[in-house]
Amino acid sequence: MFTTEQEMSLLFEKFLKLNFGNTYIKECQGLFGVPDYVFYAKQNQELSIISFELKLKDWKRAAKQAFRYKSFSNIAYVVLSSKSANAALNNIELFEKYNIGLAKFDKESDFEILYKPELGTPYSENLNQKLLDSIGSSRKKSKNVETLFRPITIHETAI
Repeated sequence: MFTTEQEMSLLFEKFLKLNFGNTYIKECQGLFGVPDYVFYAKQNQELSIISFELKLKDWKRAAKQAFRYKSFSNIAYVVLSSKSANAALNNIELFEKYNIGLAKFDKESDFEILYKPELGTPYSENLNQKLLDSIGSSRKKSKNVETLFRPITIHETAI
């Protein structure tokens, strides 16, 4: 079990680099909240933004923060310590309703996605553009990003 969020964050950063590449910003300032990590990935000439909020406990607070991050992100995740993930999992319908990802992470760098959200459009075009401008024309490479979200489903309606 982690003793501090800082300890969790340091291990999570190593996990991000190893599994997804170094295309991230730690504690990105100047947006609607300060996510622990903002990960960006180019796919088909488009940039996808994935925000991560890490918490040892207090999944409700983390979910509120992650919802705010959807103003500039395509996806937002709450990442909880393995010990506190069950309380959030018992309320999975909230994560489904608001399309917020839920994952657990432990000291052995085991990362398990409990709810994988759909890729969405950020709520604020201005905040999203501000973040994209700060990333600029980075040549850093991401990998395995598709494992973090479900493809968008199109619901057909009867005419």
